[in-house]
Amino acid sequence: MSGLQSALMSRIGSYSVGVTDVLILFVAFLAFSILRRRTRGKLPPGPPGVPILGNLLDFPAEYPPDAYLDMSRKYGDVISLTVFGQTFIVLNSATAAIDILEKRSANYSDRPPSIVIEMTGWNWALVLKRYGERWRRVRREIWQQFHPNALGKHRATQLTESRRFLRRLYKDYGVVDLPMQTMELFSATNLTIVHGLPQKDMSRHFIHDLIASEEGFAEVFGPSTFIVELFPWLRHLPSWFPGMGWQKKVSGWTQESDALRDDPWIAAKNAMARGELKPSILTALMEGVSQLEGKEAETEEVIVKEITSSIYGAGTDTGAATLYSFFCAMLIHPEVQKRAQAELDAVVGPDRLPEYSDRSSLPYINAIVKEVLRWHNVSPLGASHYAMEEDEYRGWRIPKGSIITANIWGILHDPDVYPEPSVFRPERYYKDGKVVTDGLDPATIVFGFGRRICPGRYFGEDSLFINISSVLHVFDLLPALDKSGKPIPVVAKKTSGALSLLEPFEYRIKPRSETALALIPDDL
Repeated sequence: MSGLQSALMSRIGSYSVGVTDVLILFVAFLAFSILRRRTRGKLPPGPPGVPILGNLLDFPAEYPPDAYLDMSRKYGDVISLTVFGQTFIVLNSATAAIDILEKRSANYSDRPPSIVIEMTGWNWALVLKRYGERWRRVRREIWQQFHPNALGKHRATQLTESRRFLRRLYKDYGVVDLPMQTMELFSATNLTIVHGLPQKDMSRHFIHDLIASEEGFAEVFGPSTFIVELFPWLRHLPSWFPGMGWQKKVSGWTQESDALRDDPWIAAKNAMARGELKPSILTALMEGVSQLEGKEAETEEVIVKEITSSIYGAGTDTGAATLYSFFCAMLIHPEVQKRAQAELDAVVGPDRLPEYSDRSSLPYINAIVKEVLRWHNVSPLGASHYAMEEDEYRGWRIPKGSIITANIWGILHDPDVYPEPSVFRPERYYKDGKVVTDGLDPATIVFGFGRRICPGRYFGEDSLFINISSVLHVFDLLPALDKSGKPIPVVAKKTSGALSLLEPFEYRIKPRSETALALIPDDL
């Protein structure tokens, strides 16, 4: 739920409710903490902060990744901020992120403890699960399903859903809801591969569950709940107490979490009872459960539910949002679209749709995939890591319990690494007819680091390749026209939050030719 990750720092800059009442109780504690820190090693540089509040007022309220990148130009690529004794460290370069989160992953593979995650039940999700044996078990099972040698068994489903997506784009032309259609594409792909649902059981109900959970998740890590993470005993205060209004919403947040986890599972169990469930990751895992009895079987079934729900939640919203950003990029940069279509015409030809076997012969399409991942990465701060033990980096102290966040957006939009970073330019990775990553490959950054790297990253790139190549082979993506027939300019406006989406834009989708249109099958 790489889009639904616990980027605490991305949401706390606007906190203001009820702070004064709580702070009065902790002045002595904070003074002691400040004195104690001064007797130990120095933290990485950062804004100086103010007495008592520390750096609370330095956390940016609007799109933190850009603000952190700006801070790094003054303080360096590793910056620290402290609030009420809690240290936050932001990594603004690939070098620092790899050094700390990858090369020292044994110490930084945990997630920050979270009272709110515990209260709302979100700890079933792999991306939020604390480091330990249960996390290792769930991640291992997911990796076995999506490592490079396992991708072949999923490609028939990916192709089928990609073709259905093309058909919907054409049949709904003029009224197509592109954000919903991209969600439907990735939802159907994942519900088939993961849960084995038959086509008739595909429902937008599951998508609405996912969207509701995203909105609830944003509130879970919103400013009004941040204070309870620092002072857990606040969870026991009555909801009428100043700043405790978030408690009234916990029940709703919990229901949203439960629905995302349980509804596809229940649909799969019902299809299984009817004898209509397709072979899938769920059916493969449940074969092992069927050999068990009693408490052991119950425990294993819960683990299977966590595995399947984590895949669906993490792979649907992020994949859909990334593909949506591709459409935006093509409208802003039509020259990229034309060059890609020329490659497709030369390699694939007019008589068929692209296949996975074409991938090695379509280097410019592969370069587009990389640039889509870089240009608008939908999880701009990734998921925060947690220092399990005290550490030292470049002479700076990283206290035990520090919350470490890689500024993925900042790294991938650093003009010193990617000149003109706001420009969509696949040529960054394309040279002499080949994909070349002499510089920084976005795929090594956008999917996370170390033991916490996304286990479905190769599957995600696979999905982007087949859908991008198929859409460009069949359609021209064009700006919408105003009343006078002039193109309406498209601007990529990103939202702020743990999951960053592009705001809606207007567009036209036009078949390249009748021949291209005839390639879309009607019998799927």
